Amino acid sequence: MFSSAKKRSKKEKKRRHSTSTTPSEKNKSLASSSSSIKKEQLLSRSSKKVKFESSAPSQPAKCLTFPSKYTNEIKIEVQEPDSSKDPVVVSFPAGLPSSSSTINNSNSNSNSNNTFELDDTNQSSAPVFTWTSARKSSSKGRILMGNDDTCTYTSMNDGRGHDGRLTKQFIAIYHKPTHTLKFIPSSEKGTVFSMNQNVTSYHDSKSFEFRNLSMNERRRMVFESFGSQKKKKVMRSQDANVVEMKSVVGAGEGMMKALGSQMEGGAVSESNKRVMEDLRKGSSEKPTTAVDKAFAEARRAFLPPFDETATKPYRVYDSQEVAGEEAWAQISRVVDACINQDDWKEALQKWPWPESTAKLLDLVSDPSRKGAKYQLKTICLVNHLVKFHNRASKKFMDGSAEEMVKYLGLPKAIADRFLELFCVASYDRGRAGYATTKQLKDRRVIYTLVMYLLAHGKEMKAGSVDKLCLDMSMETKDAINLYREAGCKCVRGKSGMVSVSLVVPLVFPNPKRGKKT
Repeated sequence: MFSSAKKRSKKEKKRRHSTSTTPSEKNKSLASSSSSIKKEQLLSRSSKKVKFESSAPSQPAKCLTFPSKYTNEIKIEVQEPDSSKDPVVVSFPAGLPSSSSTINNSNSNSNSNNTFELDDTNQSSAPVFTWTSARKSSSKGRILMGNDDTCTYTSMNDGRGHDGRLTKQFIAIYHKPTHTLKFIPSSEKGTVFSMNQNVTSYHDSKSFEFRNLSMNERRRMVFESFGSQKKKKVMRSQDANVVEMKSVVGAGEGMMKALGSQMEGGAVSESNKRVMEDLRKGSSEKPTTAVDKAFAEARRAFLPPFDETATKPYRVYDSQEVAGEEAWAQISRVVDACINQDDWKEALQKWPWPESTAKLLDLVSDPSRKGAKYQLKTICLVNHLVKFHNRASKKFMDGSAEEMVKYLGLPKAIADRFLELFCVASYDRGRAGYATTKQLKDRRVIYTLVMYLLAHGKEMKAGSVDKLCLDMSMETKDAINLYREAGCKCVRGKSGMVSVSLVVPLVFPNPKRGKKT
């Protein structure tokens, strides 16, 4: 009995083990069930369809997605072309404007650092565009022009033969609250204007005009700027060794007959012909040689504009002609506005003036008297010249004309005039700017000295120029030499102060030639 019961229990265990599932079989069944569920979900997702329906031709189309329960209706509207409202689409093949790139870089930096700081000094203004028609006689075609602080942008389309294009540019705007997608055609029937970019400073910089110079003048300018001292001496020696016709033995009828064929052939210059004629006729006046004429032209180019035949000392030089039309108008507006105030001296000295120019205002007791306005304007011009001299002390100043206005701290009209007179546009190590040579610096100084003398009134006498030399950081002896070149007389008193005066008729010193070595 016991053995049979034991056998039955063993059989019952085998039966239970055969019918029950193992843990591995359970995992396999769970995996198969989950994979079947995922397949059904993927099939359901891939089975979605998109359908556009429109209830009426006048109503916008509806985009329907089904069979998901999260389906949203999207209304699509296509706007009719309107030349007065359509947006203008542009592209920048040469790169975005500097203002846009600056803002984008700032935004990227602010996103990474969670801070946003914008430097107003480095940010350039956004470009301003102008939209005009290409031709006055036709309504087709448009011209798009724009400019900012650094570049100019231009683009245009002819407006002909572009209506038959199969693809046109539209701008899509999605309005989320109303679930509306609006398509707006770009202007000029879907035209994309490709902007041509040009750098403004290349056109605005005052480049020196070389086309009107002769070969000898160009050669001389090159050697004066880049030549060695030895080569400069050779050039001066060539000018000094010009043979004058009056030094030729037998300069009379025989010489004229001997040189007749050469004179007719153009071998003798016009200046030498006039000297030969004067010598043959026995003229008592000293003939003007080619060397004298060259020195006179060089003096005219170096000194301020002057009238050699003036009968009054204050009529020799003119501050209005030195300043130019635009700069003189700028000074006139300031003077006219300040002299009507109670304390006109304080109004003129809005910013601190140097001591030498501030004391010139004491020479004008009544600004309403005759000739007082001209004297006050000359004093303001002298103040601007002294400020320009101290600021433009470098041999090269990099920057455009607009940047120079900020650097010099002068009104634009006055800064442009001074840059034209005392600087030359140049390049240094790839940077555009303005250069100052030794000759231009001396010209700037002598302009300031002469205008300072003119600011003392019709007497054209300055009791002392020492304070002016101190404000300009120059030696008094250098100022004396330059004053004498301008036809002035300089006297050093017992106290050591140097007084300057100008008398007529105007007499210039003889040209100095370099010593032979």
